[in-house]
This record gives sequence, C-alpha cells and structure tokens, in this order.
Amino acid sequence: MPDSEGDSQPNGEAALPAEESAAIDGEGQAVSRTPEREDESAAEILARPPFPRPRPGALRNILSTIAVGLIIVGLVLFFDRPGGAGGSEAITLTAGATGPAPRIGQEAPQFELLGLDGESFQLSDFRGQPVWISFWATWCPPCRAESPDMVTVYEANRDEGLVLIAISIAEGADTVRDYVERVGISYTVGLDQSTAVAATYRIVGIPTHLFIDRDGIVREFRIGSMSKGTMEKKVGAIMAPSAAAENG
Repeated sequence: MPDSEGDSQPNGEAALPAEESAAIDGEGQAVSRTPEREDESAAEILARPPFPRPRPGALRNILSTIAVGLIIVGLVLFFDRPGGAGGSEAITLTAGATGPAPRIGQEAPQFELLGLDGESFQLSDFRGQPVWISFWATWCPPCRAESPDMVTVYEANRDEGLVLIAISIAEGADTVRDYVERVGISYTVGLDQSTAVAATYRIVGIPTHLFIDRDGIVREFRIGSMSKGTMEKKVGAIMAPSAAAENG
C-alpha cells in the first residue's frame, strides 16, 4: 500500500522532489539539477552541461594566456639550448668527403688552406698549441652574431698559445676580407673555397666548432653558435699543457 505522502519508486528509492530532476554524472552517480525555469523539460535539463560554459570574453582571455605561455616556453628553450641563442644554418658542400671523419678523442684530420694574406698554412703548423676551429660564412647570421665574443675570448687567451682558425666556406677572398676588416677580426681566417676541408670534417651546418688540445686531439665537436660563457669553458678545457710536455 502506498503511504500517505506519495507513492514509492519501483526500485525502492525515494522520488526526487518535484522541482528537481535526476541526471547521471561522469562517475555514474545521480546528480540533482534544479530547473532554471518552471516550464523546462527533463530533456533540456539533461542536455545542460554540468558546469556553466565560459563567456566568450573569458574564453578569449584563457586562449591568449595559453598562447603567451607557449611563446615564453619556446623562447626559453631557444635561447637556453646547447649551441647558444643563434642556432645554426644549413650549408651545402660541393666537394665529397675524403678520409676519416673527425672523432672526439682522436687526432684531428689534417688540412691545408690559403689565408687572407695569400700564404698557405696547415693544421700541423700549430702542433703543441690549443686550436679552436670554427667553420663559418659571412652570410650566416649566427656566425656573425658570435664573432665579437669569439674575438674577446681569443684575445684573452692568445698569450697562452690559443690559436683560433675561422674557416670560411665557399666564399671569395674579397668578400671575406671585407667582412674581416669591417668587423675587426683578429684571429686567423682560412679560405675553403672548394669546400673540401668542410667535407672532410663532415660539416652540415654553420657555425661548427672544434676544440683541439695541444696534442692535436679533438676534445669537442659542436654544431651551433655559443654564448661567451660557453666559449670560455670550451677553450679552458684545451688550454692544459700537452701530455708530452707533462711527461718531459
């Protein structure tokens, strides 16, 4: 028999008040929803989202905040990545690779180049001195950007025997000489017009830096521009006396 206050539900659960309708949330639990108006149907109540939708202006603000955050993260990753702020530029070589590729812990491949003074020189001419090699080009933005720091670090270590050889790839002497004189580059510049040396060193992007100790052993091979602090750290690692000198 039904009691005096209303019929029972078939499953034995108490009926929701007349002004509320039941809905099922994401966990399968019953959630009561109060109609916003008296004539609102049960279908309309069930179709309503569980949370109010953000206003168009608020949604725009949320999306703008996310976009700004992504830009900031991208800039942080870009400027803090290994190789410095400028990254590197791809370069195409016309010469084919010959001989073994340079490897860290092994002797650097030998080469001979023509300098801006018209005289040729070889890597072996600098045996016993720490050598920093930089492959670059005058048209390369990250190469140009790091040049002032390279000059500063080189001049700070020149009296200790540091040799810095900047190898220009596939450019004429006049183009390179004009840039060197205009910028005030004081380190050695070699012309790899045929790209043969760059091919031997397997250069795929510029700038590319190699740091060679006094024994002629490659200690670092790095693609991409560097900050001044990174340059100082890499140069410091090859400034130690040679093994022959220590044993002598």
